[in-house]
Order: sequence, then structure tokens, then C-alpha cells
Amino acid sequence: MPDTPAHSEPSRWQRIRQSDLALSFLASKVTVAAAFVAVVMIAASVGAALIAPHNPYDMAAIDIFDSMLPPVWEDGGERRFLLGTDSIGRDILSTILYGSRMSIFIGLTSVALSLVIGVTLGLIAGYRGGLLDSIIMRLAEVQLALPTILVALLINGILRAVAPPTMVNDVAVLVLILSIGLSNWVQFARAVRASTMVERGQEYVLAVRLIGIGPMAIMFRHILPNVMGPIMVIATLNLSGAILTEATLSFLGVGVPSTRPSLGTLINVGTDYLFSGAWWITIFPGAALALLVLTVNLVGDWLRDALNPTLG
Repeated sequence: MPDTPAHSEPSRWQRIRQSDLALSFLASKVTVAAAFVAVVMIAASVGAALIAPHNPYDMAAIDIFDSMLPPVWEDGGERRFLLGTDSIGRDILSTILYGSRMSIFIGLTSVALSLVIGVTLGLIAGYRGGLLDSIIMRLAEVQLALPTILVALLINGILRAVAPPTMVNDVAVLVLILSIGLSNWVQFARAVRASTMVERGQEYVLAVRLIGIGPMAIMFRHILPNVMGPIMVIATLNLSGAILTEATLSFLGVGVPSTRPSLGTLINVGTDYLFSGAWWITIFPGAALALLVLTVNLVGDWLRDALNPTLG
């Protein structure tokens, strides 16, 4: 008899598509739509230099006579400025694309900073325990007692005071990243500490400890991969919070300068003209910010439910 052909093993892409996480994602139409919108907005902001109709940073190409033009569907609007222009003649659509890129960049880098600090401290506190654990957790509790925006404002003020006056605008983005990153590490630390305290008693940790593996290798090579679920959820949810915090700081005038606008800066600039009839200067950037935060939050909520076996 001829040999029966063996079934070929599924490819990596097939295994991904058939995984519980992928099936849960595809089953949620709201999550799929939110992820699609978020990806499109992020891709558009990354490619702003290629798809934006105008360059809002090129002051030589900006004409002051084009200022305060309404959207194209309003009387007086022009086709080359679909969403109108601001007070100095910059195209609103182009400033939204470039501003979204700045907001997303600050959000991602500040979350990455929070993740590194929080995960490191959480692993150390959960694995070591004792006095070191108590010190780290007391610091976390003190920071939790204060609103995130106040902590960010405090750190922002300190960093701006330390920076030379002539370099304040040059280091504004770095100051924002440090301010937001240093104010959001607590959630990572608490979640990782709790998971690490569970994992450190598992047999695989005891086994690698017996063969002489050092504590740092145990924490980062063996325990960390097993606590990535909470980290992914917190990072996704913190991204929207970081973008909102950046927008708040920029709206208050202590964020990105108007020469390199973010969405918060654009909203701040537009509020001066909101009640004079030029509503588009602040409404469109505000709508872009709300849509970006909403879609990222929806994806984060789905990821939290999908990775938490106690829910659903």
C-alpha cells in the first residue's frame, strides 16, 4: 500500500490566525475598526512629509494673506486648504498630520521610558522583596497619591528650570518625554511586582537558581517573558494617557513650542480664535486627538479582556 501523505504542519502565519488572541480580535468588529483607524492615523502621521498638502514648518512657503481661511465647504474656502488655515496661514490638515506625528512620538517614547523604569523596579521589588521592596512600593504609593498631570507639571518645571534659558525650546520635546515617562512608571512596577512574586516560587525559577544562574539573568531572561501580558495591556492603555498628558501640557503652554506643534499646541493656538468664528483652528485638531485616544483605548480595552482569563 502507498504511504498515506502526512499532513503538513501549519505555517507560522496560520498558527497566528488560528490563535485564541487573533480569533478574539477578529470577532470584535469594534476593535477591528478601532485598530484600523489607529493604524491609518499613525501611518499618516509617520508619512506626513509625503502626504501632507503643505509643509507647516516651511515659513518661506507660508503666506500671511492665506490666514484664517475657512474649510473648503464654507464660503471663502479654497480647495488647496481642505480644512482651512490658521492665524498665520498654515494649512490645518497639514498641521494635524505633523502635529499627530509629534504627539504620537512623545507618547510612544514616554511610555517606553515608563516601561523600562517600571518593569525594572517591579522585577527587583517582586524578586528581592524585603526592605528594597518596601522602599520601591512606598515611593510608588506616594506618587499614586498625586494626579499624573501634577507630577508631570512638577517634573516639567524642574527640568525647565535646570535647562539654560536659551535652550528651553530646543529641549522641550525631551523635557516632555522625561516628564510623562517619570510620572507613569508606577502602574508597570505594581503589575510586574505582583506577577513576579507569583513567578519566583515556580519550579522553573527554583531550577535555574539551583544551577547557578544569577538573579539578574533569572529576572530578565526567565521571569520577564512570563509577565509580558500585563505589560502589554498597561503599555497600550498608557499610550493614550501619555498622548493626552502631552496635549494637556502643551495646551497649558509648557509643552511643545508653536514652531513644532503637537495636537495640544494646535488646540491651544486655536482657542484664541474659537469665539471669533474661526472654529476650525481648534475643532479639527481636537477631533483628531479625541479619535486617536479613543481608538487606542478601545484596542487597549480589548487586549486587557483578551489576556485576562478571569474576564469574559
